[in-house]
Amino acid sequence: MRKELRGVLVVSFVFLTALAGCGGGGRQLPPEQTPAFSPVSPPEAEKVLQQAEKAYSEGKVPHAVSLWERVIKKFPDTASAAKALNRIGEVYLAQGQPDRAGQYFEYLLYAYPGWEGAVAVRLNELRVLAQTGKKKQVMKDAVPLWEAAAARPDVRYELARFMIGLYAGEGDIETAFDWSGSGFSAARNAQERRALTKLTVEFLSNADEGVLQKLYKKNPSDFMRAFIDYRYALIEMGKGKTDMGQQRLKAVLAHNAEHPLVPEIRAALRGAKVEAGPVGESKIPLNSDRIGVLVPLNGPNAKYGAMIVRGLNMAISEWNGRDPNHKITLVIRDGGSEPATAVASYRELTQKEGVLAIIGPLGIQAAREVIPLANSDGVPLLALTQKEDAPSEQTFVLHLLIDSRELVRALVRYCREKLKYERFACLFPDDRYGQKLAKIFSETVQEQGGTILASASYKEKSTDFTEPLQKLLNIAKKNSPVAPAEGTPFEALFIPDQVQAVSLIAPQLPYNNIVGVTLLGTNLWSEAPLVQAGGVYVEHALFATSFYADSQNPRVKAFKERFEALYNTPPSYLEAQAYDALMLLLQSRKAAGARMSREAVFQVLLNAKEFKAVAGTYTVSPKGDLERKYYILQVVDGQLKQVYP
Repeated sequence: MRKELRGVLVVSFVFLTALAGCGGGGRQLPPEQTPAFSPVSPPEAEKVLQQAEKAYSEGKVPHAVSLWERVIKKFPDTASAAKALNRIGEVYLAQGQPDRAGQYFEYLLYAYPGWEGAVAVRLNELRVLAQTGKKKQVMKDAVPLWEAAAARPDVRYELARFMIGLYAGEGDIETAFDWSGSGFSAARNAQERRALTKLTVEFLSNADEGVLQKLYKKNPSDFMRAFIDYRYALIEMGKGKTDMGQQRLKAVLAHNAEHPLVPEIRAALRGAKVEAGPVGESKIPLNSDRIGVLVPLNGPNAKYGAMIVRGLNMAISEWNGRDPNHKITLVIRDGGSEPATAVASYRELTQKEGVLAIIGPLGIQAAREVIPLANSDGVPLLALTQKEDAPSEQTFVLHLLIDSRELVRALVRYCREKLKYERFACLFPDDRYGQKLAKIFSETVQEQGGTILASASYKEKSTDFTEPLQKLLNIAKKNSPVAPAEGTPFEALFIPDQVQAVSLIAPQLPYNNIVGVTLLGTNLWSEAPLVQAGGVYVEHALFATSFYADSQNPRVKAFKERFEALYNTPPSYLEAQAYDALMLLLQSRKAAGARMSREAVFQVLLNAKEFKAVAGTYTVSPKGDLERKYYILQVVDGQLKQVYP
């Protein structure tokens, strides 16, 4: 799909340069040759634009682009052409290609300066600059854009949110606070004020008393001062000055009864975390034939979002093919690399689209923001996260990703019961994932009666592992009841990292006197050709995973064949998991029958038992946790084989 999309967008750019009169020499269209512009959009053009948006919402990006191109070619002197150019530029931006996007936006502003949406395009240009690392230029251009957008509160609101994220990311809380005040002045409804409130509370959580005093000196409005007082009260309560902090909160509440911060203030007075939805929010509409998708379409994780969309598109195509008279529509929105983007997309999916349920988000930060909203709104989330990484209150959430603890437990159980291993060691990358898995592995080995002799970390992107391997071996020898002369003290070595790292570590083991051990890994080892990368050094290596594309299971084989026919590549775990998620949700929707409500569908989902899927057989436990069995794969004679079950 990525190759197809790239080809379509290249064609679009060739057409764009032709429109601009660039030819092969890079010449720009002289001002006197700029097409006569009509602010009126012909009905025929608007119809095609609507078709393009529908195709894009369903994940059919190449088709959407071709429709936008058609509008540009057929109606080049209308507002419809400007809209189409802007949308293609936004597609490039969403795909993490800011330079290409910038060319579209630049041409659009040059050729259609009178278009009413030009000021929004200038905001897109700021996003391009931010993606290309030109943050100082963004900061310089933002204020003039704010002035230019005086008649467009929607653009001012989006600009303020964008700048809050930019300055907060740079640690400049004071300027982020200024932009927050500006954003509230442009907010048009309770939902936008609520979204800004959550953003403001989030970045002020990093403010200490010194920063708060500086904010007080800015002489903020009573409305913005409430945020400072709220943060100050939390600091006081954190220092044990509970009565003082509560009195401050009560004073804020007494003078700001309609403030969007009220839910946070009341929760703090109760000593609880806020789970309230937007102030003044109306009942969420319900379109039971729409399923929301919230995955990253922009930024460093866009490639994972694209993989998930592929699995979902395959599932929806099969489902709709069975019952073409009652088609289900996927509405895909950007989960973003910033929590604010995920929140805004969640609001659009629920308030505007009225989706029945949402698959996503992907990522811890986004989940922590969206889950409380879904709980409050009663919108089922099939989250692509692990339960332990999310908020504790998860009334309407089912976590679908691999449970790391259960995966490691399956691997260790196989080593203990089948291979009779007793002594283990762990070598892990010094990052969040590595630290987490090392801790789980150590706890699991001890839980199952084994012994952890040593654990050592290495820096990310290391190529020479001599130092951590020697450290690991020395610690193991000290902790081992077996004399050093008898060989390597441990029988198995757990390495929770990508195949690329394992392929570098494995050949260095014998040179550091670590021989005869079985390498153990996680599902990350299934995402690349382990045998080809590690060669003879990974012989007998074991790892656990929930999806094995070469499984002899008839369901998996059929899925792989259909997937390869569509995308000309074997499916990954993420694609299989996305496919399963949608099929599980749609089956639950079907089973709910006449009781078509979000709560009814979610209750059916929570009662799922032995659901036969391609990435496992799913059962939801009484606690609301997704349970599944894991494959154990091993390298045997240079081939990857399933050894359990």
